[in-house]
Amino acid sequence: MIIPRRGLSLIAVLALLFSTLLALLAPAPAQASVTGFVTRSGSQLLLNGQPFRFGSANIYWLGVDENVPPGTIDNPTSFRVDDVFDTAKEMGFNVIRSHAAISFGCAKCIMPTLGNYNEEAFKKLDYAIKSAGDHGIRLILPLIDQYSYYHGGKKTWTVNWFGYPDDGQPYSGYEFFNKREIIDAFKQHLSVLLNRTNTYTGVKYKDDPTIMAWETGNELLWYDNKPAELAWTQEIANYLKSLDANHLIMDGNYGVEDTHLSISSIDIYSDHFYKWPAIGSCCKGLSVSQLNTQATKVANAGKVMYVGEYAWNEEGYGTLASFYSAIESNPVIAGDAPWALFGHSDDYGYVQHNDGYTIHYPGDNAAMSTKTQQMRTHAYAMRGIAVPAHGIPGAPLITGASVSGGLNVLKWRGAVPSATYTVERSTAGASGPWTVICNQCATDNSTPWTDSGIASGTAVWYRVKGHNLSGVTGAYSNVYAISGTTLPAPGSFSQSAPASGAANVGTQPTFSWGASSNAASYTLTVADNSSYSSPVVSASGLTGTSYTSGIQLANSKTYYWKVAAQNGSGTTISSNAGISFTTSAAGGPITIDNFDTYSSDSALQAAYVRNASGGAFTVTRDSATKDAGTYSMKAAYTISASPNYAGVTRTLGTANWSAANGLQLWVKPDGSNRTLTIQFKETNGETWETYYTMSGTTAASLQLPFTSFQHPGWYSGGNGIVDLSSVAELNFYINQGSGGTGSSSIGMDDVKTY
Repeated sequence: MIIPRRGLSLIAVLALLFSTLLALLAPAPAQASVTGFVTRSGSQLLLNGQPFRFGSANIYWLGVDENVPPGTIDNPTSFRVDDVFDTAKEMGFNVIRSHAAISFGCAKCIMPTLGNYNEEAFKKLDYAIKSAGDHGIRLILPLIDQYSYYHGGKKTWTVNWFGYPDDGQPYSGYEFFNKREIIDAFKQHLSVLLNRTNTYTGVKYKDDPTIMAWETGNELLWYDNKPAELAWTQEIANYLKSLDANHLIMDGNYGVEDTHLSISSIDIYSDHFYKWPAIGSCCKGLSVSQLNTQATKVANAGKVMYVGEYAWNEEGYGTLASFYSAIESNPVIAGDAPWALFGHSDDYGYVQHNDGYTIHYPGDNAAMSTKTQQMRTHAYAMRGIAVPAHGIPGAPLITGASVSGGLNVLKWRGAVPSATYTVERSTAGASGPWTVICNQCATDNSTPWTDSGIASGTAVWYRVKGHNLSGVTGAYSNVYAISGTTLPAPGSFSQSAPASGAANVGTQPTFSWGASSNAASYTLTVADNSSYSSPVVSASGLTGTSYTSGIQLANSKTYYWKVAAQNGSGTTISSNAGISFTTSAAGGPITIDNFDTYSSDSALQAAYVRNASGGAFTVTRDSATKDAGTYSMKAAYTISASPNYAGVTRTLGTANWSAANGLQLWVKPDGSNRTLTIQFKETNGETWETYYTMSGTTAASLQLPFTSFQHPGWYSGGNGIVDLSSVAELNFYINQGSGGTGSSSIGMDDVKTY
């Protein structure tokens, strides 16, 4: 019914205006940058009701990297993640397959030990998913690896965590497929993963269209017991669908296994194409006949095919051009992914990976450049889009300079999609005039680059710009001044903590100092002698004004420390370099609470005061479920949509934990996938916390090093230095985390330092 405008009362108009205002002021719901879930209809993928085929590649290292520096396991920087997605986008790839969710058994992994989660590593995966979405790219994420790689695989579970024998083969660990305790633990992990809320987007993984498909694993096979692997695949695929109705499921078997084609919960089947006598069918290479054989089986089953990996540069069994032509003409094949794409390094050049299949764009040599352009043309053909002009390069970043043989050596971080770089020099100042000293003569493989036209020590400034394959010029880099210029040496500054003469300093202190004007970096040196011979800590290239070393100092010992600030014009030593401090004496752990001294539940509740802003949180003594002694503390709590946390505060007065390395406590979790937050507050109000995901129900004694504590996301202020000599509060909170709303209870006991 239409109501004439004049029939609206004043009250109705005001009500309408008020409701409109509330709608405008309401926070926007969490959402991903990519919209719409990819679905399947028979042998075709659909997006918003239209056929969906895509360009793709493998970027396996988005969660944990093994390449920077080579042989080091670490999380990739945000720059490297963004840069490689820039590269993928330039190449026409809109779907990326990555091992980012396979992250078990290493210190930088999402699950370093069974049932325990590394929140910082999880945030790296959060960022990779966010960055993919920001670039309009969707992800295929395998969930376990056949092999014992650096980021973990089946044997991390079977041998390391469940104690089954190790036969020395990197691909075995077959108990993963048929031991009920392992299958159930893995499913519990999958629940945590899929229910994870991305800290950047606020969207649960299972609700995020940036993720196109979950793949049950990478190159999985149990050669001698295929029925067991079939049963496992069906159980895992069904379980994934029960948790997540939004996403496609891909079979992670190595090759298209006939018996798997009838699994109703599998949407996509895959094969990998290499030249060696591989597991599965031998010597496929880029064979079109082998490709068509697999695709025909998948089409007959009414499902979708994806070429998950292939050796793009091995053409002994067929050419890349023929392979691409066959894929483009076969509608059952939705996409294909060469192995493996790498972008620029943080400092200069490309990230290097020496397995023989590394892809750098636009290419390290003429042969690679030809192949990468084939990949780009093919990717756009799969998407049904005309190949666009090459993108305009971004701005490079000059990251440093050195002197070699009396000449300046310059290094810069590359910018996508530069094919060459021009270097310009000025001897007058940062504003020029500029002389071109290298006209498109350098590439990302030319850095560090030597300026042979002028001797070092001369006043000189540099800038760099990139050119794409069509010669189109991008933005200039920063202007970089080096030795001999008018750039002043670093200004004076002083060291602040540990202070001169400080006593009872912890054995893993945070060193801090004031900022030095014009400083490019700092070097920290710590030794047990004033001449600094054989230093115990020597950290260079620091860009901040504080540093916590991973090296633990000795107890009851005097140490000397100094900081130097550097730039291209010189070095300045801190004004109070050489000050000393003494570490605390070795001592036993400090028991903070064993919950045995409270005469009643009310006495316990008087000590642990509920935060009234959160949900219900009631503590009582528990004599049945405990670690030791008479009682533990049982915490019954409720998490609602708002507030989505509950917790208590324990006032300590002024506790001194400076002789300790961390906190230890016994926890009986509830399997809710919610997050237990352990938080302490200094007497000056500076707040620190760390996290434990309650994914299981098995009691465990947690060791939480103080180096794992960080400021809460809501906190701003403080000096950024953990002061363990003056701790005022210890707080326990339960946050919704990757779990849902509801009520439950957990147990805690034996809270102490170690």
